[in-house]
Amino acid sequence: MVRPALAETRLSWDSVLERSDLKPDVLALRDAFSDAVEEGHWAHVAALLDRTDDDLPAALNANALRVGDASGMAPLHHAATQGAHRDVVDDLVARGAWRTLRTADGGETAEAIARRLGHTGLAEQLRPEIATTLDVDTSADLEIFLRALVEVRTRRLGRRLRPPQLGPLLEHPTATMWVGVPGMYGGFACRWATSTTEPTLEVRSWSRVTGGSGRAHRITVEGVELVSRGLL
Repeated sequence: MVRPALAETRLSWDSVLERSDLKPDVLALRDAFSDAVEEGHWAHVAALLDRTDDDLPAALNANALRVGDASGMAPLHHAATQGAHRDVVDDLVARGAWRTLRTADGGETAEAIARRLGHTGLAEQLRPEIATTLDVDTSADLEIFLRALVEVRTRRLGRRLRPPQLGPLLEHPTATMWVGVPGMYGGFACRWATSTTEPTLEVRSWSRVTGGSGRAHRITVEGVELVSRGLL
């Protein structure tokens, strides 16, 4: 079960896969960021993450992927592939990079990539710090049901989405993870339930432009349960 911590934080899961879902200025910034990451220009990566443009709020974070690339390679994965300096990893993690994040094509964490490529010291540094006692099968079951819920609630939008992973909530057990969905004008707020003895996810979803669209679900290893509807 999840061990409660003291403070709650907000995590943002980037579900965007279609380049057309981003405005041109945001897409250009994301491309510049991905270019710097893939070329190992880590000082430039840090400079881009430090930007505070009022017209580009939350356009970047330390987990941002290249838009349109289905491989799921995040900055930490690239750092592991390149055998980057340990200070690079420290900086990315300090900025909120998730060590539990898995690639889409091979399902590898940054630690696994570093270990496979012989970067042993870096692999140890990239080992995720999991603040839970969930076993692998339970975690996998919960993630499968979470992804199914998102797929069912968004399938009429006709968009490809990057399915959410449970890892960020395992690293940050008191956080709420927001899964924004292009075209939905809303999304999914996911967090651990604190009033249950079994691992349980509470998921609230809504569209800001559709009255009565709100839903609250609970996810356990047994499946997905609708708790209430019409929240908005």
